[in-house]
Order: sequence, then structure tokens, then C-alpha cells
Amino acid sequence: NLIYKFNPKLIADSKVFVNNGSVLYTGKVKNPEDKIEFTKLAWKVKGVHQVNNELQIIDRSSLKNIARDLASMGEIRARIMSDKFINSLNFSIDVVNDQVYLSGVAADKEEMQLVKNHASNARFIKEVYNYIILNDDTR
Repeated sequence: NLIYKFNPKLIADSKVFVNNGSVLYTGKVKNPEDKIEFTKLAWKVKGVHQVNNELQIIDRSSLKNIARDLASMGEIRARIMSDKFINSLNFSIDVVNDQVYLSGVAADKEEMQLVKNHASNARFIKEVYNYIILNDDTR
């Protein structure tokens, strides 16, 4: 319903699967911004604790940008997964044109800051957008 309110045209080429608070998106979107919006919308729903966004982007950036974004995303994921103070399953990371979009649920402000720090210290990253909410959020 949130996706339909955001943009009804996106529903036709995408599918959403939900199981015990875990959300999986599949299908196609035209641009990276729509893919990021899907992730942000899922994290707004109470009870969601994991988002897997497997939407494929039809309108691609240059190969150089794609390679840099993939390298940055891999580096950020590795840093977060190896940090014993972060529950990496609670966070989604999207990188588009050297900009990181973080979303998910942090246990506290310290965990959120650690995730932001790992993202901002990755290669090629120019800006970090934080959509992480705290576990005590009263949505």
C-alpha cells in the first residue's frame, strides 16, 4: 500500500514478499532512486526487521559508476559485518553514484553512529544519507 501511494506505476513491475518481518523485493524499476525509495518505505512499517531489495534497475549509470558503487557497497558491508558491535542483518545499504543510503533499525545511537562511520569511510563515498531508525522508535 505504501508503494502504491508513493507511485502506482511501480507496482506493475515489482513484487513484494513478506515473511515474519522480513521483506523481499523483486522485479524492475527505472532508476536507482526508486529502488532506494522501496527500501525506505519497507523500513517505515512496524515489525520489519530485515529488508532485501533485489530490484533490478533498468536505467543504468556508466559502467565506471556501477563498478565504483559495487566496490563501495562491498567494502561497507564487509566493515559492518566484521564489527562485533553491529547486528548487520538490521541494516540495508544502497550505493548510487558514490552516495550511500543507509536504512534499518539500530539498537541505540552508538550502533547507528558506527554504521554511519563505516559508510562514510569507504572508498569513493562522497555523501551518506541516513534513514536508520532507533529500536525505541514509537511508529
